[in-house]
Parts: sequence; structure tokens; C-alpha cells
Amino acid sequence: MKRVVYFLCLLFSLITVSARNGHFDGEILTNGIFITPHDLATNRVSEQAETDDLNTVVNVDNNVLLIRHGLEQRYKFGTLSGYYKDGYRYRAFGKKNIFSASGYYKVLDAAGLIIYSKRSGHRKTGGKTYYYYSTGWDAPVRRLTRQNLEGDFSNDPVFVDAATSTLQGQVFLTEKNGRMLINDLYLSRKK
Repeated sequence: MKRVVYFLCLLFSLITVSARNGHFDGEILTNGIFITPHDLATNRVSEQAETDDLNTVVNVDNNVLLIRHGLEQRYKFGTLSGYYKDGYRYRAFGKKNIFSASGYYKVLDAAGLIIYSKRSGHRKTGGKTYYYYSTGWDAPVRRLTRQNLEGDFSNDPVFVDAATSTLQGQVFLTEKNGRMLINDLYLSRKK
């Protein structure tokens, strides 16, 4: 039991150090917002600041809370194109209503297809991470499934088959050449 408590304390201290000082590789963590879709696509961050106790961005119920020098400014969903936090872009997508999915999608890779993740919350199970893609910054965000890939790439069944095989066991998350495997497949099909 003592080992478990020691391990948890050590893990918490590493996470705390990482969040305050940067990633484990020494990168300084910053945050900010994307006002326009062009800002998001070109990674032009507004209101950028280093993350610390007085400067951060928080997603609260799909509303972005920008904290600067301890002062809070709230942006309702739909007024921003996204936000930047700790080295990742988050894209706003969807319309807020009962029958559609909306929210902020974490950009994992933008080398070809734009690959996203989004965690769904559930009070009993804690939620699950789902993966999505879009064919461009102005294209809809779609769940990463064989059916959606077949719809978007019906003229390229070889790519659909190869991409679908990477979906098994989430192999598409494997990085190669700084890109996810699914983007290597996507980019190589154009050659």
C-alpha cells in the first residue's frame, strides 16, 4: 500500500511540474484562443500567454473561459473557432442542440486528414475517447469509422481498406515520420 501511495505522489508531482514548467521535453506550455477559422487553420493564436496559475484556458460546458492575470473572460460556444492549450489546438464544431454533437475537438494531427479526439463524459463509467477526422479545416468533423471513410473516399477503396485496417485496435494512432499512420496512408495515396 505504501508503494502505491508513493507512486501516486510521485506521479502527481511529475504532472504538476509538467503543467507548470512545460512538457517533459522542456517545451513551455502556452494557451490562447482562435478567433476566426483562418486563425485556427494557420495556428495564429490570439491572447497567447504561458500557462500558470493566473493565465489559462478552460473549457467549461463547451464555453471557453480565458483567464488572464487572474481576470476571467467567458466565450459562449460558437463565438470562437477554437482554443490552444498546452501544445494542442481545439476546434469548435457543431451546433448546440439536443440532436447533434457539438463541442471542441482536440487536433492530434493535421498533416493530411485532420485527426481529432474528443472525450465523452459519463457519470458512471468516466467516459470514452472517440476519434474523428475532417478533410480540411472548413470540412465537417466526422467520426472515424469505415462507413464514413467509405462515404468520403468512395473513389479510393484501396485507401478505405488500408485505413480501416488501422482502425482495428486504434493502430492509426501509431506515429511514423511525425504523423499518424492513417495520414501516412492518406498522403501516400496521392503519389
